[in-house]
Amino acid sequence: KSDIEIVGSAQETDYLAPFERDDMTTWDASVLAAKEAYAQAGISANDIDIAELHDAFTSVELISYEDLGFCKKGEGKELIRKGVTNINGKLPVNTSGGLKAKGHPISATGISQIYELVKQMRNEAGKNQIGNIKYAIAHNVGGAGSAAAVHILKKW
Repeated sequence: KSDIEIVGSAQETDYLAPFERDDMTTWDASVLAAKEAYAQAGISANDIDIAELHDAFTSVELISYEDLGFCKKGEGKELIRKGVTNINGKLPVNTSGGLKAKGHPISATGISQIYELVKQMRNEAGKNQIGNIKYAIAHNVGGAGSAAAVHILKKW
């Protein structure tokens, strides 16, 4: 088994009520947490090979693509249309099936994301296995976007 390290980790907060924010199609907590985690890891969104994202609702996944820097604002849908986020795409997302496939275990969500990424990075993900992973990202959200945590894992 190879060594895996969390090389970037950040948590940020925002207003609890979405209507208090300037833009309901972005979550500042996610943007800021991702920016800090990328800086700690010394990488950018372009370096990520696999992602486990908070997808309690379809819109959250699309917003996350944009907030984490995988595409420009308004272009999240294109990642899906072009197959980028498919299991065999350039940036596989939620190879675990995502939160809804796990019954959205609220308190265990972040741990389940890290667990899936470590399995992937150790080539232990079975039928969902993808190859060539150096960097992975876990993104978890709470309180309708009022809190976000981002962890970046590296395989040595």
